[in-house]
Amino acid sequence: MKTITIDAVTTTPEHANPQIKSVRWRPDFEHPESRPKSEALAIKKERRPGIWYVNPVGTVHASEDSEDFLKAVHKKQREWYRHLSRQFKNGWRRAKRAEKDLWKLAYEYDGIVVINVVILRFEAWDYTRRQGSSAQKRVTTRHTHAIS
Repeated sequence: MKTITIDAVTTTPEHANPQIKSVRWRPDFEHPESRPKSEALAIKKERRPGIWYVNPVGTVHASEDSEDFLKAVHKKQREWYRHLSRQFKNGWRRAKRAEKDLWKLAYEYDGIVVINVVILRFEAWDYTRRQGSSAQKRVTTRHTHAIS
């Protein structure tokens, strides 16, 4: 496996599928939403192709949605949750349950998905993904983020 580290950012092809790239960076526990927001904005602004998952510890990128992509996303989520557990024990779980702002919840905890320059909360994307293509057509502005 080839791992590349530049400025504390590590890029690793996933074992199961080398077409899926995972990038890791150090989490910012003071402002965990700042890096995911700036990355999502850059992906959207630069019209980067493919599907992207972003959370406070890194990104996962693939040319298209797949089960391997979803596995890599879940791996990246678990990585972030482990960081939170080491830093805050289980207090972060109470804070997550208490959070009412769905976008803050997405940027700080669950992550977001950027696909075709549309930013979706992970939870909304995962739901429409499980429902099939007809549900994907019904994704509303409540589920997408209008940052420019």
